[in-house]
Amino acid sequence: MTSKTPTVAKPPRRTQESRSAETRAKLLAAAIQSLHARGYAATTTMVVAADAGVSRGAMLHQFPTKVDLMLFVVETVYQQELVLYRERLGAIEDPRERLLSLPEVAWEVLSRPEGVAVLEVLQGARSDVELARRLKPLQIAIEKDSFQAVDRVAEAAGIPVPPVVKRLMVWSVRGLSIAELLTEEPGEMIKSVRLLRRLMALGIEMGGDAPLAAGAGFRVRGRVKTKETTS
Repeated sequence: MTSKTPTVAKPPRRTQESRSAETRAKLLAAAIQSLHARGYAATTTMVVAADAGVSRGAMLHQFPTKVDLMLFVVETVYQQELVLYRERLGAIEDPRERLLSLPEVAWEVLSRPEGVAVLEVLQGARSDVELARRLKPLQIAIEKDSFQAVDRVAEAAGIPVPPVVKRLMVWSVRGLSIAELLTEEPGEMIKSVRLLRRLMALGIEMGGDAPLAAGAGFRVRGRVKTKETTS
C-alpha cells in the first residue's frame, strides 16, 4: 500500500488591487521619510522610487507627477492622524480635561515624522505653483473637517472654541515640530506646548472666545495684573 503525498495548497495569487496598494504603501513610507530627512525640494519622484525599491515605471503608474504623490501624502497622513486623535482623546473620560489636552495630543500627533513631512509639503506650496493650486482646496477641506472634530470635543465640554484659537493651537504645534529639529534641546518644546494648554485654560476662565480687551490685564505668576497704559 502506497501513501499519497499530501497536496500543498498554493497561496492565492495576489490581485492587481493588492499589488497596487502594496506599491502605494511603500511609496508613501519612502516619501514621508524623504520629506522628513531631506525636505520638499530634494524629495523627487526618482528619489522616492529608489528609496521604496520600486521601479520608475511603477512609480509613474501610481503617481504621474510629484504633486500627485505629495497630495497623497497629505490626505493619507490626515486620515491616520484622525485615528490617533480618536484613540488619544477617547482615553480621557472628563470632557473638560479632554478639551484642555488638545495641545498636548496635537503635539504627540503632529510632531511625528509624518506631521513634519506634511508641513514640508505645505511649505513647498509657496514655491510650487501647481502644488499650491491643487493643495489649497484639499487643505481647506482638511481644516474644515478638523475644526468640526474640535467642535465635537468642545461641545461635549460645553465650552465654545473659536476658529482663531483652533488655528493658533494647530500652527503653533506645527511650528514647534520644526523647531524641535533645529534646537539643541528638543525636550524644551514640550514646555511651550504646556504653556499653550495653560493659555487655553485661561481663555476658558475668561469666557471661552471672549477677546481680551486692551488693557484688560495679563497673568503674572498665577495672578492677573492690570496692564499699565501710557498717556
